[in-house]
Amino acid sequence: MKKVLVALGIGAVAVSLNMDKSYADSSAMVNVSALNVRSGPGLNYSKTGVVYKGASLTIIETQGQWSHVKLSSGSEGWVYSSYITSQLSSSNSTQVKENVKASYLNVRTGPGKEYSIKTVTTYGTQVTILNKSGEWYNVELPNKTTGWVSAKYIGAGATNNSNSSNNNTSSAFSPCNGKVTSYSNLNVRSGPSTGYSIKTKLTYGQVVKLTEKSNGWYKVSLTNGITGWVDGSYIKITTENITQIGSSNSSSNNTSSSSYRSAVVNLAYSLLGKPYVWGANGPNSFDCSGFTRYVYLHAEGKSLPRVSYEQAKVGTAVSRGNYLPGDLLYFATTGTGSTSHVGIYVGNNTFIHASGSASNPDKVKLSSLSGYYGRVLLGARRF
Repeated sequence: MKKVLVALGIGAVAVSLNMDKSYADSSAMVNVSALNVRSGPGLNYSKTGVVYKGASLTIIETQGQWSHVKLSSGSEGWVYSSYITSQLSSSNSTQVKENVKASYLNVRTGPGKEYSIKTVTTYGTQVTILNKSGEWYNVELPNKTTGWVSAKYIGAGATNNSNSSNNNTSSAFSPCNGKVTSYSNLNVRSGPSTGYSIKTKLTYGQVVKLTEKSNGWYKVSLTNGITGWVDGSYIKITTENITQIGSSNSSSNNTSSSSYRSAVVNLAYSLLGKPYVWGANGPNSFDCSGFTRYVYLHAEGKSLPRVSYEQAKVGTAVSRGNYLPGDLLYFATTGTGSTSHVGIYVGNNTFIHASGSASNPDKVKLSSLSGYYGRVLLGARRF
Protein backbone atom coordinates (compact mmCIF):
# COMPACT_ATOMS: atom_id res chain seq x y z
CA MET A 1 0.00 0.00 0.00
CA LYS A 2 2.90 2.32 0.85
CA LYS A 3 4.39 1.80 -2.62
CA VAL A 4 1.14 2.77 -4.29
CA LEU A 5 0.92 6.01 -2.29
CA VAL A 6 4.50 6.91 -3.15
CA ALA A 7 3.83 6.27 -6.83
CA LEU A 8 0.82 8.56 -6.83
CA GLY A 9 1.92 11.41 -4.63
CA ILE A 10 3.77 12.20 -1.40
CA GLY A 11 2.38 14.21 1.48
CA ALA A 12 -0.85 15.05 3.19
CA VAL A 13 -4.09 13.14 2.79
CA ALA A 14 -5.68 14.21 -0.48
CA VAL A 15 -9.11 15.72 -0.86
CA SER A 16 -11.13 14.02 -3.60
CA LEU A 17 -12.34 16.07 -6.53
CA ASN A 18 -16.08 16.40 -6.98
CA MET A 19 -15.96 16.27 -10.77
CA ASP A 20 -17.65 14.60 -13.67
CA LYS A 21 -15.90 11.30 -14.41
CA SER A 22 -15.34 12.29 -18.04
CA TYR A 23 -14.43 15.95 -17.74
CA ALA A 24 -13.36 18.37 -15.05
CA ASP A 25 -13.03 22.08 -14.39
CA SER A 26 -10.48 23.89 -16.50
CA SER A 27 -7.94 24.40 -13.72
CA ALA A 28 -6.79 22.62 -10.56
CA MET A 29 -4.14 22.84 -7.84
CA VAL A 30 -1.85 20.10 -6.53
CA ASN A 31 -2.81 19.32 -2.92
CA VAL A 32 0.02 16.95 -1.92
CA SER A 33 3.72 17.57 -1.33
CA ALA A 34 4.81 16.02 -4.62
CA LEU A 35 2.83 14.41 -7.42
CA ASN A 36 4.17 12.23 -10.21
CA VAL A 37 3.21 13.11 -13.80
CA ARG A 38 2.90 10.06 -16.06
CA SER A 39 2.75 9.45 -19.81
CA GLY A 40 -0.69 7.82 -19.58
CA PRO A 41 -3.66 7.18 -17.27
CA GLY A 42 -2.25 4.48 -15.00
CA LEU A 43 0.62 3.35 -12.78
CA ASN A 44 1.97 1.19 -15.60
CA TYR A 45 2.85 4.31 -17.62
CA SER A 46 6.28 5.88 -17.30
CA LYS A 47 6.95 8.85 -15.04
CA THR A 48 7.64 12.03 -17.03
CA GLY A 49 7.97 14.58 -14.23
CA VAL A 50 6.94 15.80 -10.79
CA VAL A 51 4.77 18.75 -9.71
CA TYR A 52 4.66 20.11 -6.20
CA LYS A 53 2.04 21.30 -3.74
CA GLY A 54 0.31 24.51 -4.85
CA ALA A 55 1.23 24.12 -8.52
CA SER A 56 -1.52 25.14 -10.92
CA LEU A 57 -2.57 22.70 -13.66
CA THR A 58 -4.93 22.94 -16.61
CA ILE A 59 -7.19 19.90 -16.91
CA ILE A 60 -7.68 18.72 -20.49
CA GLU A 61 -9.85 15.71 -19.68
CA THR A 62 -10.23 12.89 -17.16
CA GLN A 63 -10.29 9.16 -17.69
CA GLY A 64 -11.43 7.10 -14.72
CA GLN A 65 -9.37 8.18 -11.70
CA TRP A 66 -6.77 9.97 -13.81
CA SER A 67 -6.63 13.50 -15.19
CA HIS A 68 -4.87 14.57 -18.40
CA VAL A 69 -3.28 17.94 -17.52
CA LYS A 70 -1.16 20.70 -18.99
CA LEU A 71 1.63 22.01 -16.76
CA SER A 72 2.74 25.64 -16.47
CA SER A 73 5.73 24.72 -18.64
CA GLY A 74 3.34 23.80 -21.46
CA SER A 75 4.05 20.06 -21.33
CA GLU A 76 1.25 17.53 -20.81
CA GLY A 77 0.85 14.36 -18.77
CA TRP A 78 -1.46 12.35 -16.51
CA VAL A 79 -1.88 12.66 -12.73
CA TYR A 80 -4.02 10.87 -10.16
CA SER A 81 -7.20 12.95 -9.78
CA SER A 82 -7.51 12.55 -6.01
CA TYR A 83 -4.31 14.53 -5.50
CA ILE A 84 -5.50 17.71 -7.21
CA THR A 85 -8.25 20.12 -6.16
CA SER A 86 -10.47 21.89 -8.67
CA GLN A 87 -10.53 25.67 -8.78
CA LEU A 88 -13.83 27.23 -9.75
CA SER A 89 -14.15 30.86 -10.81
CA SER A 90 -17.63 32.36 -10.82
CA SER A 91 -17.33 35.84 -9.35
CA ASN A 92 -19.88 37.59 -11.56
CA SER A 93 -22.57 39.25 -9.45
CA THR A 94 -24.72 39.98 -12.48
CA GLN A 95 -25.64 37.13 -14.77
CA VAL A 96 -26.35 37.87 -18.42
CA LYS A 97 -28.37 35.41 -20.49
CA GLU A 98 -27.73 35.18 -24.24
CA ASN A 99 -28.56 32.78 -27.07
CA VAL A 100 -26.26 30.49 -29.05
CA LYS A 101 -25.87 31.68 -32.67
CA ALA A 102 -24.24 28.60 -34.19
CA SER A 103 -25.84 25.36 -35.35
CA TYR A 104 -23.54 23.30 -33.11
CA LEU A 105 -21.30 25.00 -30.53
CA ASN A 106 -18.52 23.19 -28.67
CA VAL A 107 -18.46 23.77 -24.91
CA ARG A 108 -14.86 23.33 -23.74
CA THR A 109 -13.12 22.81 -20.40
CA GLY A 110 -11.11 26.02 -20.80
CA PRO A 111 -10.95 29.29 -22.76
CA GLY A 112 -9.35 28.10 -26.01
CA LYS A 113 -9.52 25.56 -28.83
CA GLU A 114 -6.69 23.58 -27.25
CA TYR A 115 -9.01 22.53 -24.42
CA SER A 116 -11.10 19.36 -24.68
CA ILE A 117 -14.78 19.45 -25.61
CA LYS A 118 -17.06 18.91 -22.61
CA THR A 119 -20.35 18.86 -24.50
CA VAL A 120 -22.09 20.46 -27.49
CA THR A 121 -24.99 22.90 -27.45
CA THR A 122 -27.21 23.92 -30.33
CA TYR A 123 -28.59 27.00 -32.05
CA GLY A 124 -30.99 29.10 -29.93
CA THR A 125 -30.01 27.60 -26.57
CA GLN A 126 -30.08 30.27 -23.86
CA VAL A 127 -26.91 30.27 -21.74
CA THR A 128 -25.89 32.23 -18.66
CA ILE A 129 -22.59 34.09 -19.02
CA LEU A 130 -20.52 33.63 -15.85
CA ASN A 131 -17.17 35.09 -16.85
CA LYS A 132 -15.02 36.13 -19.80
CA SER A 133 -11.41 35.45 -20.76
CA GLY A 134 -10.24 37.08 -23.98
CA GLU A 135 -12.59 36.01 -26.77
CA TRP A 136 -14.17 33.22 -24.70
CA TYR A 137 -17.17 33.11 -22.36
CA ASN A 138 -17.54 30.84 -19.35
CA VAL A 139 -21.23 29.86 -19.55
CA GLU A 140 -23.82 27.76 -17.76
CA LEU A 141 -26.22 25.70 -19.90
CA PRO A 142 -29.88 25.11 -18.99
CA ASN A 143 -28.94 21.67 -17.58
CA LYS A 144 -26.43 23.42 -15.22
CA THR A 145 -23.36 22.19 -17.13
CA THR A 146 -20.66 24.86 -17.23
CA GLY A 147 -17.85 25.37 -19.72
CA TRP A 148 -16.20 27.76 -22.15
CA VAL A 149 -17.47 28.81 -25.60
CA SER A 150 -16.22 31.17 -28.29
CA ALA A 151 -17.81 34.59 -27.70
CA LYS A 152 -18.39 35.18 -31.42
CA TYR A 153 -21.08 32.47 -31.41
CA ILE A 154 -23.00 34.00 -28.49
CA GLY A 155 -25.59 36.75 -28.92
CA ALA A 156 -23.79 39.16 -26.60
CA GLY A 157 -20.68 39.01 -28.76
CA ALA A 158 -22.61 40.38 -31.73
CA THR A 159 -24.26 43.29 -29.90
CA ASN A 160 -21.56 44.72 -27.63
CA ASN A 161 -20.48 47.43 -30.11
CA SER A 162 -23.10 50.17 -29.82
CA ASN A 163 -21.43 52.17 -32.59
CA SER A 164 -21.78 49.45 -35.21
CA SER A 165 -24.42 49.85 -37.90
CA ASN A 166 -26.72 47.16 -39.22
CA ASN A 167 -24.83 45.54 -42.09
CA ASN A 168 -27.29 42.72 -42.70
CA THR A 169 -28.75 44.30 -45.82
CA SER A 170 -28.00 42.90 -49.24
CA SER A 171 -26.37 46.17 -50.37
CA ALA A 172 -23.48 45.64 -47.89
CA PHE A 173 -22.82 42.04 -48.91
CA SER A 174 -20.24 40.88 -51.44
CA PRO A 175 -21.09 37.58 -53.19
CA CYS A 176 -18.93 34.64 -52.07
CA ASN A 177 -19.05 30.91 -51.40
CA GLY A 178 -20.52 29.35 -48.30
CA LYS A 179 -20.23 25.84 -46.82
CA VAL A 180 -23.11 24.13 -45.01
CA THR A 181 -22.17 23.34 -41.38
CA SER A 182 -25.48 21.82 -40.27
CA TYR A 183 -25.33 18.06 -39.67
CA SER A 184 -29.04 17.92 -40.52
CA ASN A 185 -30.35 18.85 -43.97
CA LEU A 186 -30.53 22.64 -44.33
CA ASN A 187 -33.78 24.07 -45.67
CA VAL A 188 -33.63 26.44 -48.63
CA ARG A 189 -36.67 28.72 -48.35
CA SER A 190 -38.41 31.12 -50.70
CA GLY A 191 -37.67 34.05 -48.37
CA PRO A 192 -35.37 35.09 -45.49
CA SER A 193 -37.23 33.56 -42.52
CA THR A 194 -38.76 30.29 -41.34
CA GLY A 195 -42.18 31.61 -42.36
CA TYR A 196 -41.41 31.03 -46.04
CA SER A 197 -41.97 27.74 -47.87
CA ILE A 198 -39.17 25.18 -48.36
CA LYS A 199 -37.90 24.89 -51.95
CA THR A 200 -35.13 22.29 -51.49
CA LYS A 201 -32.54 21.13 -48.95
CA LEU A 202 -28.76 21.30 -48.65
CA THR A 203 -26.55 18.70 -46.99
CA TYR A 204 -23.56 18.89 -44.65
CA GLY A 205 -20.39 20.09 -46.38
CA GLN A 206 -22.13 21.31 -49.53
CA VAL A 207 -20.61 24.53 -50.94
CA VAL A 208 -22.99 27.05 -52.54
CA LYS A 209 -22.88 30.54 -54.02
CA LEU A 210 -24.05 33.29 -51.63
CA THR A 211 -25.47 36.33 -53.40
CA GLU A 212 -27.23 38.40 -50.73
CA LYS A 213 -27.66 38.69 -46.96
CA SER A 214 -30.70 39.92 -45.06
CA ASN A 215 -31.41 39.73 -41.32
CA GLY A 216 -28.98 36.87 -40.78
CA TRP A 217 -30.13 34.88 -43.85
CA TYR A 218 -28.16 34.22 -47.04
CA LYS A 219 -29.62 34.05 -50.52
CA VAL A 220 -28.09 31.08 -52.34
CA SER A 221 -27.81 30.29 -56.02
CA LEU A 222 -27.44 26.57 -56.79
CA THR A 223 -25.88 25.10 -59.92
CA ASN A 224 -29.19 23.43 -60.87
CA GLY A 225 -30.83 26.87 -61.20
CA ILE A 226 -32.65 26.95 -57.85
CA THR A 227 -32.33 30.07 -55.73
CA GLY A 228 -33.57 30.61 -52.19
CA TRP A 229 -32.68 31.62 -48.65
CA VAL A 230 -30.90 29.73 -45.86
CA ASP A 231 -30.29 30.51 -42.19
CA GLY A 232 -26.81 32.10 -41.98
CA SER A 233 -26.11 30.37 -38.67
CA TYR A 234 -25.54 27.15 -40.62
CA ILE A 235 -23.20 28.63 -43.25
CA LYS A 236 -19.43 29.17 -43.08
CA ILE A 237 -17.75 31.47 -45.60
CA THR A 238 -15.19 29.48 -47.61
CA THR A 239 -12.92 29.61 -50.65
CA GLU A 240 -13.73 26.00 -51.58
CA ASN A 241 -15.23 25.23 -54.97
CA ILE A 242 -18.99 25.17 -55.38
CA THR A 243 -20.60 21.72 -55.25
CA GLN A 244 -22.07 20.81 -58.64
CA ILE A 245 -25.65 19.52 -58.42
CA GLY A 246 -27.33 17.19 -60.88
CA SER A 247 -24.84 17.61 -63.74
CA SER A 248 -22.96 14.31 -63.41
CA ASN A 249 -22.78 11.02 -61.62
CA SER A 250 -19.90 12.43 -59.62
CA SER A 251 -21.98 15.25 -58.15
CA SER A 252 -24.75 12.79 -57.37
CA ASN A 253 -22.27 10.60 -55.54
CA ASN A 254 -20.95 13.60 -53.60
CA THR A 255 -24.47 14.53 -52.48
CA SER A 256 -25.20 10.94 -51.49
CA SER A 257 -21.94 10.74 -49.53
CA SER A 258 -22.69 14.01 -47.75
CA SER A 259 -26.17 12.79 -46.82
CA TYR A 260 -24.69 9.55 -45.48
CA ARG A 261 -22.18 11.43 -43.33
CA SER A 262 -24.91 13.69 -41.96
CA ALA A 263 -26.97 10.68 -40.92
CA VAL A 264 -24.00 9.01 -39.19
CA VAL A 265 -22.98 12.16 -37.30
CA ASN A 266 -26.55 13.04 -36.33
CA LEU A 267 -27.18 9.62 -34.84
CA ALA A 268 -23.84 9.66 -33.00
CA TYR A 269 -24.65 13.04 -31.43
CA SER A 270 -28.09 11.82 -30.37
CA LEU A 271 -26.49 9.06 -28.28
CA LEU A 272 -24.21 11.33 -26.20
CA GLY A 273 -24.46 10.46 -22.52
CA LYS A 274 -25.59 6.85 -22.98
CA PRO A 275 -23.78 4.64 -20.43
CA TYR A 276 -20.86 2.39 -21.27
CA VAL A 277 -21.59 -1.29 -20.61
CA TRP A 278 -19.12 -3.99 -21.63
CA GLY A 279 -20.57 -6.06 -24.48
CA ALA A 280 -23.61 -3.79 -24.96
CA ASN A 281 -24.94 -3.13 -28.48
CA GLY A 282 -27.51 -0.39 -27.76
CA PRO A 283 -29.78 1.36 -27.99
CA ASN A 284 -29.58 2.33 -24.30
CA SER A 285 -25.99 1.33 -23.53
CA PHE A 286 -22.87 0.51 -25.52
CA ASP A 287 -19.27 -0.58 -25.49
CA CYS A 288 -16.97 1.11 -28.03
CA SER A 289 -17.44 -1.25 -30.98
CA GLY A 290 -21.09 -1.82 -30.11
CA PHE A 291 -21.60 1.94 -30.42
CA THR A 292 -19.92 2.29 -33.82
CA ARG A 293 -21.65 -0.80 -35.19
CA TYR A 294 -25.03 0.50 -34.03
CA VAL A 295 -24.53 3.96 -35.56
CA TYR A 296 -23.37 2.79 -39.00
CA LEU A 297 -26.07 0.11 -39.15
CA HIS A 298 -28.98 2.37 -38.20
CA ALA A 299 -27.77 5.54 -39.96
CA GLU A 300 -27.15 4.00 -43.37
CA GLY A 301 -27.58 0.24 -43.18
CA LYS A 302 -23.82 -0.47 -43.12
CA SER A 303 -23.11 -3.69 -41.17
CA LEU A 304 -19.69 -3.73 -39.47
CA PRO A 305 -17.96 -6.58 -37.63
CA ARG A 306 -18.69 -6.64 -33.90
CA VAL A 307 -15.20 -6.10 -32.47
CA SER A 308 -12.92 -3.08 -32.83
CA TYR A 309 -9.89 -4.74 -34.43
CA GLU A 310 -12.10 -6.27 -37.14
CA GLN A 311 -13.89 -2.96 -37.78
CA ALA A 312 -10.48 -1.35 -38.39
CA LYS A 313 -9.96 -3.67 -41.38
CA VAL A 314 -13.07 -2.80 -43.42
CA GLY A 315 -13.67 0.19 -45.70
CA THR A 316 -10.94 2.35 -47.24
CA ALA A 317 -7.96 3.71 -45.32
CA VAL A 318 -7.88 7.51 -44.88
CA SER A 319 -4.59 9.37 -44.54
CA ARG A 320 -3.97 11.38 -41.39
CA GLY A 321 -5.27 14.93 -41.62
CA ASN A 322 -7.84 14.09 -44.32
CA TYR A 323 -10.58 12.81 -42.04
CA LEU A 324 -14.21 13.70 -42.77
CA PRO A 325 -17.22 13.60 -40.43
CA GLY A 326 -18.52 10.05 -40.39
CA ASP A 327 -15.12 8.32 -40.72
CA LEU A 328 -14.34 5.48 -38.30
CA LEU A 329 -11.29 6.11 -36.11
CA TYR A 330 -9.37 3.31 -34.41
CA PHE A 331 -6.90 3.49 -31.54
CA ALA A 332 -4.36 1.47 -29.57
CA THR A 333 -5.26 2.27 -25.95
CA THR A 334 -3.83 -0.78 -24.18
CA GLY A 335 -0.15 -0.20 -24.93
CA THR A 336 0.13 -3.20 -27.27
CA GLY A 337 0.05 -1.24 -30.51
CA SER A 338 -3.01 -3.16 -31.70
CA THR A 339 -6.52 -1.79 -32.23
CA SER A 340 -8.43 -1.80 -28.96
CA HIS A 341 -10.81 1.17 -29.29
CA VAL A 342 -12.95 2.82 -31.98
CA GLY A 343 -14.97 6.01 -32.42
CA ILE A 344 -16.58 8.22 -35.06
CA TYR A 345 -14.97 11.43 -36.32
CA VAL A 346 -17.41 14.38 -36.26
CA GLY A 347 -15.19 17.26 -37.41
CA ASN A 348 -13.13 19.99 -35.73
CA ASN A 349 -10.52 17.47 -34.54
CA THR A 350 -13.10 15.73 -32.34
CA PHE A 351 -14.77 12.34 -32.26
CA ILE A 352 -17.62 10.59 -30.44
CA HIS A 353 -17.02 7.26 -28.74
CA ALA A 354 -18.28 4.97 -25.99
CA SER A 355 -15.52 5.47 -23.44
CA GLY A 356 -14.75 3.07 -20.63
CA SER A 357 -13.96 -0.53 -19.76
CA ALA A 358 -15.61 -3.40 -17.92
CA SER A 359 -13.96 -2.34 -14.64
CA ASN A 360 -14.24 1.42 -15.23
CA PRO A 361 -17.37 2.18 -17.28
CA ASP A 362 -17.94 5.70 -18.58
CA LYS A 363 -20.35 6.91 -21.30
CA VAL A 364 -20.75 7.99 -24.92
CA LYS A 365 -18.96 11.33 -25.17
CA LEU A 366 -17.04 13.78 -27.30
CA SER A 367 -13.25 13.80 -27.07
CA SER A 368 -10.47 15.70 -28.80
CA LEU A 369 -7.78 14.17 -30.99
CA SER A 370 -5.32 16.55 -29.37
CA GLY A 371 -3.24 15.11 -26.57
CA TYR A 372 -3.72 11.48 -25.51
CA TYR A 373 -6.09 10.27 -28.21
CA GLY A 374 -4.01 11.87 -30.93
CA ARG A 375 -0.98 9.94 -29.70
CA VAL A 376 -2.72 6.55 -29.65
CA LEU A 377 -4.63 7.06 -32.91
CA LEU A 378 -3.75 4.35 -35.43
CA GLY A 379 -5.82 5.50 -38.40
CA ALA A 380 -9.24 5.96 -39.98
CA ARG A 381 -11.50 4.03 -42.36
CA ARG A 382 -14.14 5.39 -44.74
CA PHE A 383 -17.21 3.48 -45.93
